[in-house]
Amino acid sequence: MGAASYRVETPEEIEAGRRRAARERYHLAAVRHAALVTESAAYRASYGRAISAVRRAGEPSPHASADDLEAAAARLDAEREQARAVLDGQLTEAFRMSLFAMATRPAPRVARRAPTASSSARQSQETRLRQERESAARVQRLAERAAVLLARLPAAAPAQLREACRADAAEIASASEQRARLVLASLEDRVRAAERTQRAVDAAAEQAAVLVARLRDVPGAQAVQLARRLTEVIEERQEEVPRALAAEVEQAVADADAARTRRIAAQALARVLVDLDYHVAEGFETALVDQGTAVVGLPGEPGYGLKVLFDRGSSRLAHIVVRDVEADGGEHADRRAQQAFCDGLGALRNGLGRHHVQLKETQREEPGRRPVPRVAAGTVPRRDQEQAREHGGEREA
Repeated sequence: MGAASYRVETPEEIEAGRRRAARERYHLAAVRHAALVTESAAYRASYGRAISAVRRAGEPSPHASADDLEAAAARLDAEREQARAVLDGQLTEAFRMSLFAMATRPAPRVARRAPTASSSARQSQETRLRQERESAARVQRLAERAAVLLARLPAAAPAQLREACRADAAEIASASEQRARLVLASLEDRVRAAERTQRAVDAAAEQAAVLVARLRDVPGAQAVQLARRLTEVIEERQEEVPRALAAEVEQAVADADAARTRRIAAQALARVLVDLDYHVAEGFETALVDQGTAVVGLPGEPGYGLKVLFDRGSSRLAHIVVRDVEADGGEHADRRAQQAFCDGLGALRNGLGRHHVQLKETQREEPGRRPVPRVAAGTVPRRDQEQAREHGGEREA
């Protein structure tokens, strides 16, 4: 009995791997570009035509190659960087105008008292006036800080939050210094919380986009449902991709990869076994892929066969020499059959390599170490039986 792992390295699989990586890169670029589109639209709602609209990106062909997807992702990144620079410049100007408008507001009026004859009273009044002017200047600076905070508020922040922040900034401009400081602290907390939320939303959207890209190679209704749930994460601005959902996606991708490589390995194994004169009955590949096990007849050893078992959850396989329960055998014959398979294992490995399937042994038992298991009659395909059926069919015809 022995065990091995296999790795499929066909040109098609290599290209599929490159295309998957390129698709993930493109989806990541696309979701970042879409976030900029949303941001510019939100700023246009506030500042009007002073902010240019950012156009949505077109989708590449579903059959695009890895090189095409890489090129599309690079173009999208370049367009986003250019649009980001334009938007930042326009926002800087819009915020400057906002600050200018705030700075030109009439300063709070300072009450002037009638002059008194007392010198000490006049000095006291002048001190109070100076302090009031200095306080008004500090309030003005607090108002400017509030305007900067408003500029940091994420464009996708809810309208209710944005209006509350604007109300805070407006109050600061005309409030007493103490009140202005309290409101500014509250405004800063709100903006920082909104920034944290936006960072979480962006990270979740990017993770979801990559997972959607990975699902493109997974067939079936489950993949469609998983992709729909991931799209909801992006559209609903969720702050994280549920761990269970991410795990489901990774498992679905791993299962699809294993199933695909298992089919390729089974096809290659069938061809090589035929070339090595094993008797491979019709349906061998189907049984190996669907049921995980199949038996072929050992060349030169009537009644003896090789049972192959594929692990569904990984790229592992096991192989063991078996004997038909009705076949003549014995300890010596069993050891000879096991030795015959071991002697031909190198040729089997080389043959699979020519089909781009790399086989690596992980376990091997020496011939004769354990008895050959018996299997039900007819389990081991026999060449003489098939020839008899063919001759019988010819006679009947």
